[in-house]
Amino acid sequence: MSLKKIVVLGAGRSSRHVISHLKQVAVQEGFEVVVADADISHISQLIPANDRLSYVQGNAGDSSFRLALMQGSQLVISMLPAFMHIDVVQDCLELEIDIITPSYVSPALQELHEEAQSKNVLVLNEMGVDPGIDHMSAMEIIHRLKNEGASILSFESYTGGLVAPKSDTNLWGYKISWNPRNVVMAGSGGLAQYRENGKVRYIPYSRVFEDITEVVASDGVTYDAYANRNSLQYLSLYGLDTVQTLIRGTLRKKGFCEAWTVLVNAGFTNDDTVLTSGLVNTWEELSESVLGAKRLAAWKKGEGLSSSQHAKLEELGLWSSIPLQKKDATLAVHLQDLLERQWVLQPGDADLIVMVHRFIYEINGVRRQLMSSLVLEGENDVYTAMSKTVGMPIAFGAVRLLRGQFSSKGVHIPISPEFYSPLLEDLRQTGIRFEESITEI
Repeated sequence: MSLKKIVVLGAGRSSRHVISHLKQVAVQEGFEVVVADADISHISQLIPANDRLSYVQGNAGDSSFRLALMQGSQLVISMLPAFMHIDVVQDCLELEIDIITPSYVSPALQELHEEAQSKNVLVLNEMGVDPGIDHMSAMEIIHRLKNEGASILSFESYTGGLVAPKSDTNLWGYKISWNPRNVVMAGSGGLAQYRENGKVRYIPYSRVFEDITEVVASDGVTYDAYANRNSLQYLSLYGLDTVQTLIRGTLRKKGFCEAWTVLVNAGFTNDDTVLTSGLVNTWEELSESVLGAKRLAAWKKGEGLSSSQHAKLEELGLWSSIPLQKKDATLAVHLQDLLERQWVLQPGDADLIVMVHRFIYEINGVRRQLMSSLVLEGENDVYTAMSKTVGMPIAFGAVRLLRGQFSSKGVHIPISPEFYSPLLEDLRQTGIRFEESITEI
C-alpha cells in the first residue's frame, strides 16, 4: 500500500503540534510527512525524523522548490506567512492537491473558489485558533440556538493569546507566543468595523485601543477587549444579518491597551518609513527623535501619562540605553525587536489562550445570555497553548481530509457542520473544550 504524502511548509512556533501529531499518527493512518523550512535545525532536534517524518531545508518562497517537493503528495499544509499562501494555493491547483492553512481568506484567494471546485480541490482556510476554533465553536452554538427556535439578538466573540498567571512577570501582562510582527501591527489594517445596538461603528487605528470593553472569562478574570478588523462581514457569513450587535475582538490583560495606545499615537508602530541607520543608536535616542527632547523629558517624569502608562513604558525600555539592533528599519520593526527581547517566554514559562463568546437571545418570550469560554494554559515555552490551538485543528483536519471525510471542494472555512462537528469533538478529546453557562436577563 502506497503512503499518503503530506507536505508541511513552514516549521515555526505554530507548527510544533501539527508536526508532532502527524508523526504520532503516521503509521496508523498510512502517512508520510515531509516538513520544509529555511532552517530545520531546531524543529528536527525537537521532533526527530523517522521513517515516516522527514525534513527538507529550502526556500518555500521558491516556486520550483515547492513544486518539486509537492509532487506526488495528497495534501499540503501551509504554515507560511499569510501573504505567501496565495502562491502555494496556486501551486496546489496546478497539481490538483488539497491544502489547509490557518490564515484568513483574502479576496484574491476567494476568487480561486470556482477553479478549485472544477479541479476537485479543497482549499480549507482559517483553521487555527482565531480564525478557526472561534468559527467552529460559534457556529455550533448559532446552529443549535436556531434549531431550538431562538432569535439571536447579539453576538460578541473575543480571543487573546496571553501569558499564564504563573509566568506573568511584567507590568504589561504579556509575553510573545506567536508572530511578533502581528503583535506590533495589531489593529493597523484599516478601520475596525462592527455593529452595536443596531448601528454601525467605524473605529480608526488611533482609537482602537481606547474603544475597549470588559469581558469576564470562565477563569473569573476580567479582560480588556478591542475590536478586531471588519466584523460586519460575519453578519452574513454567520447567518446573523438581523442581530443588533456583532463584534469580534481581541483580549488583553487589563491596563495593556491603555499603555499600547500611547505607543500607537506617538508613532512607534509606524511601518511606512525606513529610518537611516547610524543616526540614532539607542532607544533613548530613538524616542527623543520621535517625541522631541521636551516631550521625552516630560514622559520620563510621568507628565502627560498615567502612573500605569509611565511604569509600563519605562519597564519596556522606551528611554533606556538598550541599543538598536536593526539596520535601515522602520519604527515598527525597531519596536518589534525590543518586544522580542523584553517579552520573551523564558524556559519554563507558559502562555494562555482565552476565548469568550457572548450571545443574547430570546426563546419563548424569555431573554437569555449564553457565555461560552475557553481558557487553556500551555505546557511550557515550547509546547504552547498557541501552538496547540493553532496546530491541532489543522492536524485533525488533515487526518479527516485524507480519510475522505470532507466532501466539499473549493475555498472554504470551517463554519459548516461537515467541518466543525468532527473537529470540535477531536479538540475536546485533547483538552481544548469550552465551558458554557446560560442565565436569564
